[in-house]
Amino acid sequence: MILFDFDQCVNDTLALLISILTSTFIIVTTSMTTVAHIFYWDASYVLHYLKAKWKGYGSSASPGSVYDVFVTYDTKDPWVSEWVLEKLRVKLEDEGDKALPLCLEERDWPPGTPLIDNLTQSIRYSRKTLFVLTQAYAKTGVFRLAMYLAHQRLLDENLDNDVIVLIFLEKAVCYSKYLRLRKRLYRRSVMEFCHGVSTE
Repeated sequence: MILFDFDQCVNDTLALLISILTSTFIIVTTSMTTVAHIFYWDASYVLHYLKAKWKGYGSSASPGSVYDVFVTYDTKDPWVSEWVLEKLRVKLEDEGDKALPLCLEERDWPPGTPLIDNLTQSIRYSRKTLFVLTQAYAKTGVFRLAMYLAHQRLLDENLDNDVIVLIFLEKAVCYSKYLRLRKRLYRRSVMEFCHGVSTE
């Protein structure tokens, strides 16, 4: 029978070093994935902003507006697309003043252009940005990115008038604290559209 002493095979210093390295790796990896998940669009916006500054792009201020309103909405939802194209567009363009038309993603965006470029140009060359909000769209990164860019335009151009207009197609959209706050502070630029009746 052979007696084996495990204490002779354990190097306390090496074991401690491996334990520290393993714990550090696990903590750093978990923290980075959590932060990346929570702040992905914030980091993406900052990176694009810094990249634009590095390449020498200036302020997004524009001497004049090409469009009256840039309408951003959930293009993947057929009901929302139909409502925007068949009702909202007709009401604002065909029945209203057509001197400055709407900018619509499905109609006016050039194919093959990156999303960030299309959003930036649409917001830059439009007098106002109209967000058509549903529960699903308010949770997307496209909505958050467009909202960041619209606010950046406000800061860059030092505009006195708010350029953001919200239309709620569903009452449940107001789960966001930011949207609830905006609804209270900017009542004139917030509308609810329910069953064919719009209310300010």
